[in-house]
Amino acid sequence: MKFCYIISTCDKYIDTRVKYQMEVMFKNTNKNDIYYLTSKPNIENRQFGWLCADDEKNITWKYIHFFYNMEIPHYDWYVFIDDDTFVFHERLQNILKSFNHLENYYIGKELDHIKNAFGLYMSGGAGYVISNSLYAKLHKYVKTNGINNCFKHWCDDLCVGLWIQEISKDNKVFQLNNNNFHLGLHKNNTELKDAITFHKVETKEQYDYYNAVYNGSYLLKFDSQVELKSDTTFVIVTDSHYYSKAKRTIADLRSKGNWQGDVVVISIDFDLNTNFKDFYNITELQFNKIDKTNLLANIGPDGFIDSTDKREINKLVQWEKLHVFDDYFRRWQRVVYLDAGLRVFDDVKYLLELDYKNKLLAPTDGNINEANIFKSQISYSKPELINDLIYEYGDYILDSKHMLNCIWIYDTDILNLCNKTQLIEAMNKYTFCKTNEMGIMNLMFHFKYKLWDSLPVKASNNKILFDWCELNQKYPTTWRDYCFIKYPVSIKFEDT
Repeated sequence: MKFCYIISTCDKYIDTRVKYQMEVMFKNTNKNDIYYLTSKPNIENRQFGWLCADDEKNITWKYIHFFYNMEIPHYDWYVFIDDDTFVFHERLQNILKSFNHLENYYIGKELDHIKNAFGLYMSGGAGYVISNSLYAKLHKYVKTNGINNCFKHWCDDLCVGLWIQEISKDNKVFQLNNNNFHLGLHKNNTELKDAITFHKVETKEQYDYYNAVYNGSYLLKFDSQVELKSDTTFVIVTDSHYYSKAKRTIADLRSKGNWQGDVVVISIDFDLNTNFKDFYNITELQFNKIDKTNLLANIGPDGFIDSTDKREINKLVQWEKLHVFDDYFRRWQRVVYLDAGLRVFDDVKYLLELDYKNKLLAPTDGNINEANIFKSQISYSKPELINDLIYEYGDYILDSKHMLNCIWIYDTDILNLCNKTQLIEAMNKYTFCKTNEMGIMNLMFHFKYKLWDSLPVKASNNKILFDWCELNQKYPTTWRDYCFIKYPVSIKFEDT
């Protein structure tokens, strides 16, 4: 993964901020991958300028001249920052592993303070990242329109955002907000642990401090009170109606699954039995129910015209599964979710040995031999919503395979990209999901953020890792052939 750093500065800060960045943050970076935008050129010191005025009202001209004159197409990602921005390189690299640089990505801290007048754009101070494909389109945009015609606003990051708005009229652009690009300095230890950038880093001491955090020496040497993440928790969501099923899954988990670690049960509108919690060592968690007023108003009282079971109005508790992506779960590195009633027939180690880093693992929907396609998951009651979906995502997603969400594993680092808040916002925007939260999880984690990876068919013990039911197989099987099953039909204890 090859990075290019494009940094806004001015003559005033060449001997201070630029020097600190070069000596500290860019100490191990290839200097030929660094481009400081200044008023006067000094290529030996990686300073590029076209004699633009050196004040904040003219920064945009530096960007225009840079895009117009520089031919640098050989990078995967282009990182735009100011001279007082600190970047945690490896954290940024880990985030970008999930995305294809040959698609159009625009990632950073989204600003909405002037959205009515101009729209949403990324903060240049907090820093933003542009993929190879989108950078090429920006270069072409400036070359085609010419230097004078490209000046849209004196604020450089807004100007670039306006260019991208123009480009997005004819090209699909993934504009992704990430709150770990910070507009200011850190406020707490959580921000220190998760940050991709900090802004207003102006002194050598501040650069040394963040560099120490970056290298681990600060947290290890000076801050022993920081709460480190535990490894894994299993999570189940249940209301009183499904409580008996949840108890069955938990008993399986502790016995056949051999799981002695953390188990969290999110209880909806009731309290768990105290003896049961104590016996199985359960942590009970309760949230306010997710507000579905807007969702139901858009669906209508009769549900979708093409619904099969009307779960969009009759099984609303399914939406409470979005709580599993609440920031509460950041205290663990990995979360394993199981539907209430799902049966555990073998050791959970066969789940825990899977590579889950920077992704969400879940089964492919359909049977093992033939995947379902996403168009089956959405209602066509309101064609205008489908048109909006196709415009935003492309029509290819309608014929794409997708995840089943009765069992999943995720790395809590992905909450930096998408958490419960964003999922609920999507719930109220895409009000056409026949399968409730499963449709939204696919739109956000699979199609938007490209974080989904399918669970393997077989576990390392050669059993089938998971299936909906034994009847999905083309050959006879029983529960003994599986690690996990949603609805088993072969486990019976009666004599026949």
